[in-house]
Amino acid sequence: MSKPSDSAGRGRYRYQGGKPVDPNAGVHPEMAADQADAPVGAGIPSTPQELIAMQENKPERPEKPERQQSAKVKEVLDLLEKLDTSAAEDQQVALALVRKLETFHDEVVDEMKGDADAKHTQLVSWAVDADRLYRSRMLLESVDLE
Repeated sequence: MSKPSDSAGRGRYRYQGGKPVDPNAGVHPEMAADQADAPVGAGIPSTPQELIAMQENKPERPEKPERQQSAKVKEVLDLLEKLDTSAAEDQQVALALVRKLETFHDEVVDEMKGDADAKHTQLVSWAVDADRLYRSRMLLESVDLE
């Protein structure tokens, strides 16, 4: 059993069987090093004035650049605007587009599940997008236009 480190004096305590143990025991070395380097409470304001000053000095977030639409997307949007359709027909067009996207996302997720080399973060992103499309479709289907 390892000896308690000096981090125990900084407010982190662990005991086992009534005896102090190293709070970093069983922690990955990189995580233990990060905790040892960062002083407790670093960056936390002590007074309301310090908090206000910290918030005022916060840098502005840059705006996301507007993505350029592809020629095909522009063409489809132009054609949709030229259509003389009812609200129900517009709903059916929207549902068809969302269903197509949802099916595509589901297929990609299924393909990634079977691929041992697929990145888990990408799999999660595709699955979350598929779920959002599912919820969008459910919302669109629930709208009663009559």
